[in-house]
Amino acid sequence: MNDAALFQGVCDCIRQTLEKDLPGIKETDRLVADLGADSLDFLDLIFRLEKTFDVRVNPRDLERRTRQALGDAPMIVDERYTARAIEEFKKAMPEVPDGELYPDMPANRIAGSFRVKTFMNLVAYARANGGGV
Repeated sequence: MNDAALFQGVCDCIRQTLEKDLPGIKETDRLVADLGADSLDFLDLIFRLEKTFDVRVNPRDLERRTRQALGDAPMIVDERYTARAIEEFKKAMPEVPDGELYPDMPANRIAGSFRVKTFMNLVAYARANGGGV
């Protein structure tokens, strides 16, 4: 599957989830701030992505990969991401602009940085790593 087909499929799932006609979706759009998603929409979107692409999509994979890269170093201290954790997130989410992910960022704010491209990457990662349903 090429990037255009992946993008189109993810956009279709987003439109269905949000029940909106969003003709100008861009890869850089944030699900929450730009498209108006909420936490329940994330669950619905993941369900739709899994059904559409026949994969298991888990946004927690980003945290799991970060934990693995950190080894014994802490990822969160006092409910905030460590500087090393943020550096790993930046590698896993290169679509997020500089400065949006920052050391000492509250751990509950990471989902606000998820973009259309983040979900494209999660689907691509699942497909490449045998994440079939």
